[in-house]
Amino acid sequence: MSSALISIRPIHVKDILSGKKTVEIRTRSMQLPIGSTLWIYSTLPTGKIEVIAEIDFIDTKTPNTIWRRHKKSICISKEMFDAYTQGREKVTAIGLKNIEPARRDLCLKALRNFDENFMPPQFFLKITPDKKIYPAFA
Repeated sequence: MSSALISIRPIHVKDILSGKKTVEIRTRSMQLPIGSTLWIYSTLPTGKIEVIAEIDFIDTKTPNTIWRRHKKSICISKEMFDAYTQGREKVTAIGLKNIEPARRDLCLKALRNFDENFMPPQFFLKITPDKKIYPAFA
């Protein structure tokens, strides 16, 4: 099965870990199979992978449709959602299931031990055997 790394702000990672947030919103479509593993990197100041989850669904629709379908699981205000999706014809909702804390500490420094030029992804990064950081996730 596929794996990918995504970056999310610490406040939203906290909501994912608490179970309040089960849908992540992206302004671009993700081409990953349902059931793929998502490694969730909590951006600075945390700067480490804190969560592992499985993709339950990927829903790409208009912002209004995504809000109507998933507003209770997105865990942000309508104002924040509108600001984030402003000007977008389509946005993507990524359903998360089997959410659990990361089993080992993979901070930015540890990831750079595998690839000194590693930068957390702005969108997402597929974790494939050809990537220098691949062994960190094996």
